[in-house]
Amino acid sequence: MSEAKHEHTFVWDGQQLLPCACGADMMAIESVLSAAAGDARRVAGEAHYTGCRLRQESETVELWMCDAPSQVVQELEAIHPGVYVIHNDAPNTLSELLKLMHSIDLSALRSRGIEVNRIGPETDGYLLVGVGTDIAAAQAWFEAEYSDDLFRFIAAEPLMHDGWHRRVEPV
Repeated sequence: MSEAKHEHTFVWDGQQLLPCACGADMMAIESVLSAAAGDARRVAGEAHYTGCRLRQESETVELWMCDAPSQVVQELEAIHPGVYVIHNDAPNTLSELLKLMHSIDLSALRSRGIEVNRIGPETDGYLLVGVGTDIAAAQAWFEAEYSDDLFRFIAAEPLMHDGWHRRVEPV
């Protein structure tokens, strides 16, 4: 990767993605960042890893962890110096969010008139819940059942499968 002295701008010309004026190649940057993201997940482990985003424009991996010890942060910075933008304050780990997501009884919610159309972990440590009905009612139910620092809510239309059947899609 080249030293990023600016934010790269890649332009779609209608047929292909053109490289930044500085000559940076988005695919080359992505392959390096993908390897760094994999290393972050491995080093942080289930106990601390929450999620990450690849930022080609700044040649960084934005990484969220939950209470990782300083040794983990130091190891990551030693493996890929200057690549990570680390947020070590995520409220939950990815493994905690997945366990929670799979424990939610969506049919019980439907019987209460709450239609959850999407559900899945966000990179920053929250479970995103897409609701096709009253968001305030869904939020009140979730906060009564669980901690109020676990979820974010959005309006979400049902996703269609085979044109007929609705299904809940992890985000």
